[in-house]
Amino acid sequence: MEVHRVARLMTAGIRLGIVTLGALGTSLVAKSAIHAAEAATPPVSCSQCTTTIDDRELEKLVRFRIEKQHRAMSAVVGVIRPSGQSIIAYRSKRGTHAVEPGGDTIFEIASLTKIFTALLLADAVSEGDVRLDDPLSAFVPVGVTVPQFSGRTITLADLATHTSGLPLRPNNLNAAPDAPDKYAGYTLDQLYAGLPEYRLDHAPGSKFEYSNVAFALLGHALARQAGEPFRDLLRRRVTAPLGLSDTRFDDDPAAAVRRAQGHDMDLKPIGPTGGGALNPALALRSTANDLLKLLDLFLSGAGPGDLPQAARLMLTLDRPGDDGDTRMTLGWRRTTAHGETYYWSHGRGDGSRTFMGFNPTRGVAVVALADAASGAGLDDIARRVLDPMQSVDLKVVPRPRAVELPPAAIDRVLGTYRYAPGDEMTITRGVTGLIVTAGSAQFLIQPQSRTRFFAKAGGDLYLDFPGPASKPADRMVLHQSGESFTYHRVQPEGTDHD
Repeated sequence: MEVHRVARLMTAGIRLGIVTLGALGTSLVAKSAIHAAEAATPPVSCSQCTTTIDDRELEKLVRFRIEKQHRAMSAVVGVIRPSGQSIIAYRSKRGTHAVEPGGDTIFEIASLTKIFTALLLADAVSEGDVRLDDPLSAFVPVGVTVPQFSGRTITLADLATHTSGLPLRPNNLNAAPDAPDKYAGYTLDQLYAGLPEYRLDHAPGSKFEYSNVAFALLGHALARQAGEPFRDLLRRRVTAPLGLSDTRFDDDPAAAVRRAQGHDMDLKPIGPTGGGALNPALALRSTANDLLKLLDLFLSGAGPGDLPQAARLMLTLDRPGDDGDTRMTLGWRRTTAHGETYYWSHGRGDGSRTFMGFNPTRGVAVVALADAASGAGLDDIARRVLDPMQSVDLKVVPRPRAVELPPAAIDRVLGTYRYAPGDEMTITRGVTGLIVTAGSAQFLIQPQSRTRFFAKAGGDLYLDFPGPASKPADRMVLHQSGESFTYHRVQPEGTDHD
């Protein structure tokens, strides 16, 4: 896991799957650990990297990621270069596999779905059906109140750039953040019922805050305007014109033999997932071949109808991003680093990790699909295609073995701990482990001993809770990359202190 990079992302407010528990996936590092973490993990030397990585080196990195670092059981990488298109597929020598991976293998692509929803918005703008500055309030049922901040309303552009101020997950979701298939039964009525209850703490458009809720509302707003279900609208306006026959929300029984088996963070098989009312944010299935067709629309500027114009429009918006190198366009992040500018998105489902992006100056694009929800997937490897100076994590960190603790030993670590103002972590129970929440980011921990817990997603992040077993822990010590940081328990107001 690329913990050194994730530290920077976390402080910028990015929240990903449950590695951070949501749509994407990475680990979390405390604000206090940033400089130590970045310094402790030097990038892979790439002083001579001036051209994009070739397929042979890509295959080596993917094989290492699967066989040595155990981040997936199989993966597919698709690349477009000026010289042509290629597919690299690899499956682990461990275990048995029903599917031989390839360009037509179907994966749950998780938050890559958001790019399709943003393209649908841009297409509607190109057609004159909506405007980017149209308020969300114009596209919700009568009687539903949309939150505002000091009179500033949420617009469609705010929803499509993660700057609406709405949170990652719905406020009325009756499932733990790490529960498998947690969105499947979530309804549109619930989505609208929860909308008036959100409270914005900044003006829409002014700050990045990753939000599945926002993209779900965007998709349903477009569907209401068009007068047809979202999945039908997306098929009619985007996937069918582009010839993306394997990109859909449901599982085609005829294509079952091509569907990748998903795996959780422990690389145990996990069943298919659904998005419920959050479909427009995170629930498409697709293949590397289909996603390369989508990327070619952005690279070549050629495609059916108004889609090329819509693709260009997506790249013109400029909003705050999740770190100093990154800005938001419609759907896409735009990163400028090492003299390169490229656009990208990634996602994490219950049983997959996905990435896609393109560098228009170099004329290259990449799709990376892994069949497990562990760590950062193949993100850094795919970025190396877009940016030759991108470091790739080659660390092999043995994962500790989790132990069973009695309920009392778990109870003593629950609560909120503070390192400094604005740097707090709250620990609560989840389904598959304990959930650590820091701002809008979350990750899972499991016990290695009575007092030590480790990050389930991997890496070298550990939390110690010293003290007697009979009392709640009065402090939490975060260890990473040879550095330690002490967080003290925050006592509830009105609580007597010993």
